[in-house]
Amino acid sequence: MKPALVVGAIVLATLGALAIRVVVEGRTALAEGDEAAAAGRTDDAIAGWETAARWYLPLAPHVDEAYARLTVLATERGARGLAAWRAMRSAALATRHLWTPHADDLAAANAKIAELASRDPEGAAAAGPDAETRRRFHTERLARDPRPGSGAIVLAIVGIACWLTGIGVALRRGFDAAGRPARRPALVGAALTVAGLAAWAVGLYNA
Repeated sequence: MKPALVVGAIVLATLGALAIRVVVEGRTALAEGDEAAAAGRTDDAIAGWETAARWYLPLAPHVDEAYARLTVLATERGARGLAAWRAMRSAALATRHLWTPHADDLAAANAKIAELASRDPEGAAAAGPDAETRRRFHTERLARDPRPGSGAIVLAIVGIACWLTGIGVALRRGFDAAGRPARRPALVGAALTVAGLAAWAVGLYNA
């Protein structure tokens, strides 16, 4: 039982440290964006808020605040707010996994980017002769999913689960009461660990 508790404590401590780093980095980036906005450096403000949004953690307040600032800036700047809409889209795409935490923000950004891009006369030849045709063209392109296939993601997750299970089996069942190695449980734990690492690597490679 003790080895399992040790492993659990290590995992929880690691996750806690990662969560603290995400919050600290996110708040720092948000503050840097605010300082840039106050100084009139719009591009730097957008970059700071996008970085804050990318430091995603469920329920972390800096993420919602970053999206809110980008939305206000994009709305107030009109056509010049295209960079802010693109930053929102980039952050939303970067933080997607099996689901999209900020799906509404992504949809709003895609719609505004398509609308603003359709008004660009330089894009007429490539996208279509009129604004509505160009808007549909850009909407379709923005709607394409650039994420890796769900199969690769699931394989990587299963690999991690097998990897951790193998370590747990090796630590908990790999030794008898006298502290001597138990051959069969140790081999099972090692096999699960190796298989998990292999599945995780294949999943990442195909992502």
